[in-house]
Amino acid sequence: MKAWVVRTKEEFYAAVVFAETSGKAKSVALNTEEFEYKDFTDLEVRRAPEMDKYYKNGKNRMDWFDPQDRLALVKDCGFYCEYIEIDECKVCSAREFCDEWRGEDE
Repeated sequence: MKAWVVRTKEEFYAAVVFAETSGKAKSVALNTEEFEYKDFTDLEVRRAPEMDKYYKNGKNRMDWFDPQDRLALVKDCGFYCEYIEIDECKVCSAREFCDEWRGEDE
């Protein structure tokens, strides 16, 4: 199973989904809460082979709210929060790898 970064054109939000093809990746994304009101043609996808290793049978996407998934998304895919809240950064599982956190002292 292949990992794909899916995003809506010209918007911040992105997700990593698992599918065999880019078209199937868009279909998987359209069945999530984040993309349910988007059009198939509004979605952009790109391969994220660095995320393939996180696929598990039955898992169709990475979950930003799962601490282990968040760590992988930040460390291996360069994800970060749209709005940086330093208090939340202090307890984030991915803080050590986040480009937005680096250089911030408590």
